[in-house]
Order: sequence, then structure tokens, then C-alpha cells
Amino acid sequence: MSLIYAGGWVMIPLLLISVIVLALIIDRSLTLIWNPMPDKTQREKIFEAVRSGNNAQAAEILRETDWLKSYANALQSEKKAALYEGYLTEAVTDIAAFLERRCALLATLGRVSPLLGLLGTIIGMIQTFAVVAQSRSGIDMELLADGIWQALITTATGLIIAILAILCYRVFLSIEAERLDFFNRLSNTAILLKESQD
Repeated sequence: MSLIYAGGWVMIPLLLISVIVLALIIDRSLTLIWNPMPDKTQREKIFEAVRSGNNAQAAEILRETDWLKSYANALQSEKKAALYEGYLTEAVTDIAAFLERRCALLATLGRVSPLLGLLGTIIGMIQTFAVVAQSRSGIDMELLADGIWQALITTATGLIIAILAILCYRVFLSIEAERLDFFNRLSNTAILLKESQD
């Protein structure tokens, strides 16, 4: 608690950001855990079913995973090729929006927190040197060192928050890219087959 007081008022928004970042990381982690992808065997079955033109079977497997029901409906749609492509593209876009939700905020906070920490350090250094400048007995190295280490607390805090936020953001992005790659490849296969049939 003494470190929070030593860091000055900038520590208040930094602590608020740290709580939000932690909440976002937990939220995104739980979303990915509670909404898993079909396992490898199921994915192979889905691709095999689509390649053989049996979209209904592929959709049935996808419906076993709740969050993929809308994509399953799009895949099984009997629309003409031009409309079918748009329908599947929209379903993939919905999946991307679901996976990306709140990730932009996490990235933004990861970029803002070190800047806020640096601001706290600059304010602390200004205050420290102002006190030293007003001192009539010369430079007190103990006072100077004490002011500088307190000023650097905010930078350290901002960097810790940024490292955690950006690292988790990159992990979430890689998981999202892997999942979207599956759906894009599946959609492309289904669309090409549909076009050849029409």
C-alpha cells in the first residue's frame, strides 16, 4: 500500500486499468474455455462431410457445439451459390466478432498504461527537482534518490500492466486466427462445391 501512495495520483488510474485488464483477460479466457472448437476427429469428419457434399452431416456435428449453431445453419442452407457465399461469409464474420469482443480494449489499455506510468514518473521527477531547487543547503542526495525511486514506481507499474495485457492479447489473437482459419477453409470448400453443383 505504501508503494501506491508513493507513486502519487497517477497510481489510481493505473490500478483501475489493472483491474479492467485482469477482468478482460478472465472474460476472454472463460469465453474460449466455455466455447471450445470441435476436437480434431470431429473437424476431420466435418471436412470429409462437406467434401462429399453432405453439408447436413457437417452441420449436425457443428450443432453439438452451442456457439456454432448459426454457422451450422448457414452451412446447411439451400440457397443459390451467390447467396450461399454471402450467408457463410456473414456467419464467419459473426464468429470473428464473437472471438474479438473486448480484445481491442485490452490492446488499447496495454498501450496506454506505460504512457500513463511515464507521465507519473515525469510528474514525480518535476516535484523532486522542484524540492531540490528550493533547498538552501545544497543537493541532498538522500532526498534526490528517494524522490527518483518513488517517481519510477508508476513506470514499473505501467510496464507490468502493459506486458500482461499485450501478451494475453497476442495469445487471444493467435487462438482467434486458428479458429477462423478452420471456418474460412471449410466455407471455401462448401462454396466451391456449391458453385460446381449450380
